[in-house]
Amino acid sequence: MKGILFALAGGFFLTFQSVANATIGQQIGTWQAAAMTQFTGFVLAVIIVLTMRDKTWKDLGQVPKLYASGGAFAAIVLFSNMTSVYLMGVTLTISLFLIAQLVVAVIIDRFGLFDMSQKQISKTQMLGLLLMVAGVVVLKG
Repeated sequence: MKGILFALAGGFFLTFQSVANATIGQQIGTWQAAAMTQFTGFVLAVIIVLTMRDKTWKDLGQVPKLYASGGAFAAIVLFSNMTSVYLMGVTLTISLFLIAQLVVAVIIDRFGLFDMSQKQISKTQMLGLLLMVAGVVVLKG
């Protein structure tokens, strides 16, 4: 249940962030908005770490470089998200982002990439993904 609540919160805030970033990007530029978003996210995360008094941040040097590059991926995600919101609107952008995430997640799960455990993908899961694609086609109208 806790995982579901966090996933729902993440989806809610991703949508809100998409709208806010697109608006900010129109005012100051897309990459500038991405930089501002990354910076404010960094500041909040540091405040939370310091507040929790969790000392595991001292082990950051042990994180493999591929996984440590997640912030760089986030900058590309922000830029792509803002640009698509400008061009297509929030609904279609979030729908396509979700489908792209699910396709990559299925590939990661199926082949056990990035040190994840390998999982079988069922026919019903694939059908669900295809129905989502069909839903986006309907949304696009």
